[in-house]
Amino acid sequence: MVESDSCEPLPGGSRTDRNHCFAPKDNEVRGYQVETCAGPRGCPNRAIVCEGLAEEIGERLAKQDLKSFLKGIIRGPLKVHHELRVSVSDCPNACSRPQIADIGLIGARHPIVTGEICNGCGACVETCREAAIALTGDSPTVDPDRCLACGKCITVCPTGTLRAGRNGYRILLGGKLGRHPRLGTELPGIFNKADLLKIIDLCVDYYKTHCVEGERLGEIMSRNGEEDLVKKIIPVTP
Repeated sequence: MVESDSCEPLPGGSRTDRNHCFAPKDNEVRGYQVETCAGPRGCPNRAIVCEGLAEEIGERLAKQDLKSFLKGIIRGPLKVHHELRVSVSDCPNACSRPQIADIGLIGARHPIVTGEICNGCGACVETCREAAIALTGDSPTVDPDRCLACGKCITVCPTGTLRAGRNGYRILLGGKLGRHPRLGTELPGIFNKADLLKIIDLCVDYYKTHCVEGERLGEIMSRNGEEDLVKKIIPVTP
């Protein structure tokens, strides 16, 4: 898990010394960061298993040569906070803090009610931390406004009345800390691997087109209006 007071090892590089976070050597700034939660190391809370996703995202970002891009628009040395950040969490606990990354991914497994007969055990109601499930009559009902698609109810259902519907990742764009923090704007829907990779490519292209002196994606979205980026993503939304 990424700690809040240090720079943790990331795919393709390592930063554990806090001094390097503030005054890194040039060869330690790659132009991007990909952070992950503890999911790939066996966390039991994973809503989705997509092995190698962070590494594949890192490879795609490396091909974008973001370091050279940033060197061309930033006066002075590159710093860690100039890098484009992607954060991958495999469940809604969001341990890698995707809400404050330029591009945040949150694993999702949305439950659907099948025709299998419910035995009324109530395990789904008990396990849901969001109070999103109720037993009405002979079947559970899921409140879509409360459900975070963690998939826990699917795991505990003994009859198969609840099963996984759409699996994939929720996507948040434009999160950041700093002097003017903002949480990422969530796109509607749950995205499979192929679609989220397309969206990341579109976001990087947009970032490189509009970034001024190392702005974060959220600053660009605030300046141009969120809809300016979202309308470019609409063709690949589910």
